[in-house]
Amino acid sequence: MKSTYVYSKNIEMKKIIILLLFFISSCLFSQNSVYKANVNEELTRYFEQKISKELLKNITYPKNGSSIEIVFYVNKENIPYNIQISYSRNSNLNKALKKAFEEYPTEDLKINFDTKKKYSFQIIKRVSGSNVISVSNSFTEVTPPNCNTCKDLDFFSDIQTCINSKLKNYFNETIDYTLVNKKNKSSNISLEIHVFIDQNGFLKLKKLKVPIEFEEHIKHIVDQYPVVFTPKTVNNNSETYSYSFYQSFEVGKKPELDTNFNNFDSIFVPSYTNKFAKYLQKNLTEKELNYANLNRINQRLSLYFELDKNGNLIEISTNSRSKTLEKKIITLFKKFDLNELNFINKNRLNRYFSPIIIFEDGKNVVKTYNTIGYSRIPIFSACKNMKTSKEAKACFSRKVQIHFSKKFNPKLINRLGLSSGRKRIFIQFRVDKKGNIADIKAKSPHKKIEEEVVRVMKTLPKASPAVFGNKPANIKFSIPFTIIVE
Repeated sequence: MKSTYVYSKNIEMKKIIILLLFFISSCLFSQNSVYKANVNEELTRYFEQKISKELLKNITYPKNGSSIEIVFYVNKENIPYNIQISYSRNSNLNKALKKAFEEYPTEDLKINFDTKKKYSFQIIKRVSGSNVISVSNSFTEVTPPNCNTCKDLDFFSDIQTCINSKLKNYFNETIDYTLVNKKNKSSNISLEIHVFIDQNGFLKLKKLKVPIEFEEHIKHIVDQYPVVFTPKTVNNNSETYSYSFYQSFEVGKKPELDTNFNNFDSIFVPSYTNKFAKYLQKNLTEKELNYANLNRINQRLSLYFELDKNGNLIEISTNSRSKTLEKKIITLFKKFDLNELNFINKNRLNRYFSPIIIFEDGKNVVKTYNTIGYSRIPIFSACKNMKTSKEAKACFSRKVQIHFSKKFNPKLINRLGLSSGRKRIFIQFRVDKKGNIADIKAKSPHKKIEEEVVRVMKTLPKASPAVFGNKPANIKFSIPFTIIVE
């Protein structure tokens, strides 16, 4: 409303203000009524008691979003596991939310849970500029796509792994890697294939980033995919399911399959006759073994731990889908004499591991490594004095960020004509078996920024390589950065 009108029509303005205030109050009342109708008041009150207002102050929301969700799965005990917070970068808030949800009685949720589904619900929302606990009245239920090969599996993540493995194997087996054009001067070729399973269960091509000689070949491979899937659903409605295939290989060589994270058995040898295995066999019941929820995809429940400089246990965890079983295994492990374990390498930056329960011949059996397995992330020389593997990992990321900040050309940003504000850069790279930085990829708002990122990352110092299974190994990293355009 223009000021000339305001000052010349005082009486009318008062009426307008009164009407306007009434209208705003009516809208707020109406919105509040709808808002409350969609809120689970009992769960909201519960989380309000568990989560302090201080923790709600520092929250980052997803782009174009104003809510945070809790995402989880359920095991065969009907208890949530692998509880995740959808976006918030506030680690203390995340821990508090997970702990509160773990302590909430599952039966009070009054939901017929299904192990084949992934669940989520809104937990925090921004209302009138403030972050408030606001639990949605309904849960979102997601089922992954499926096919005959994977229908015997009972868990969401196992079905998803099965589907992804099926697609990965299909591309690995059908792509003709000899199609490289002799005119292509690069000695290393990268293939990036993005596909999706549509709402009718057919595989479709979404995007390709490959040398030109591969384009028609890969389009044909996707078109000829022989399987029709049961589509992904969200709240019983069919949705598309995305999958991305990445492969790098040297010209004239077939790509190597990445086996760094499995198949350590030939080195460390799982057995049911060593002292640790016998100790666990004696103290774990048949019922507890079944809590492992294992199958042909999720084949083993493993124990992970570290040792401090005095040889004491720290950072103990498992990949168990059952908190009950995890607590029992960790309690037993703390009572076991560590001198009875056989270590091939001791280093405070090692992360040690051993299977505890293995799915074998259709049943769960206790087997542990004769020699305790270990892994170690790449280490820059400046990070060698860290006390734990967790600290070393944080140090590695910090050194990359510092290096990036020092070497990145800030003048470039202002020459590109980008709109002002925060811009996200996502960097992927590999530390190879010799400790060199390789396979650098970047995503950003401009190609020139991506080229600069690659240049900067190539100047990173050499690191001591990652170790898996007592051998140097390749390992991939993803690190996000934020730049500010003024």
